[in-house]
Amino acid sequence: MNVLSLFDGISCGRLALERAGLSVERYDAFEIDKYAMKISNNNFPDIIQHGNVFHGDFTKFYGYDLLLGGSPC
Repeated sequence: MNVLSLFDGISCGRLALERAGLSVERYDAFEIDKYAMKISNNNFPDIIQHGNVFHGDFTKFYGYDLLLGGSPC
């Protein structure tokens, strides 16, 4: 499964997918908090970080299976 996560935080979505037994082939994330990204990268080093969601080029994410979206606080 190819996943695009907006406002990813510490990648709880990735953890939930794995605990549900769903295979993740590619996980792309948008997050700007450096501490959240550090935790995410430590737990899931294969996540592809893209930084600020407002600067993203979303044309390259065509064909993804799941879009996760957090809520910025």
